[in-house]
Amino acid sequence: MTHTHAKPLIMGAAMGAMMLWMLHGFLTGDAELSHYGALAFLGAHVAAIGGIALLTVLGAKRNERVAALMGKLHRPTLGHTGAMLISAFSIALLIHLIHGAP
Repeated sequence: MTHTHAKPLIMGAAMGAMMLWMLHGFLTGDAELSHYGALAFLGAHVAAIGGIALLTVLGAKRNERVAALMGKLHRPTLGHTGAMLISAFSIALLIHLIHGAP
């Protein structure tokens, strides 16, 4: 496995562990976050990612320099994204099972 192929698996594993850690804190009450706070946190992430994506697409269409820069930046393929999500799910499931879940 080359470095290029390992990167989405490593990043996915980190994302899965982090997501489980944040969710665990919320579910056990250790995070002291209300349901509205959790929804606001999730909504802020969705809005930020959507806003960045929208500005990137609009900027690339209107400005050749932005388009050139976007061509140089990392754009994951569907396979890359799939590997990352599978890795995130797998590591979260493994941690969940090791932690003693039914």
